Amino acid sequence: MTGITHIFTGVGAHIAPGYADAVAVSGGGTQIFVSGTPGLREDGTVPEDFTDEARQCWANVETALGKAGAKLTDIVYMRQWLTSRDNLSAYLAVSKAIIHHEPAAMLSIIEGLVWPNQRVEVEVIAILPT
Repeated sequence: MTGITHIFTGVGAHIAPGYADAVAVSGGGTQIFVSGTPGLREDGTVPEDFTDEARQCWANVETALGKAGAKLTDIVYMRQWLTSRDNLSAYLAVSKAIIHHEPAAMLSIIEGLVWPNQRVEVEVIAILPT
């Protein structure tokens, strides 16, 4: 059986609540690596509203996980990129409404993504217990 242990050193608590400083995974299980996923709609367009884009981004991650038999709660690590600090509070509100456990995480504000109209991208690693 797969065991997940959340590790808290206290460092992350000074940055933001809602994520572990590290996550230890023991006992096997299937690892699922979800590529960097933007907030593109099924038709390839990006929502004009940033909050809608962030929600779509997470919906796309959830769909990818679901196709592998996993759920959002199976995420043990997430990398998140935003292209503007102005969208930080909106993004954190969306992710807090979607991610209720405490995976290890990284959030960066970068100059841009591959498509200039994309403002958010998320990559995750999930473990599907045996």
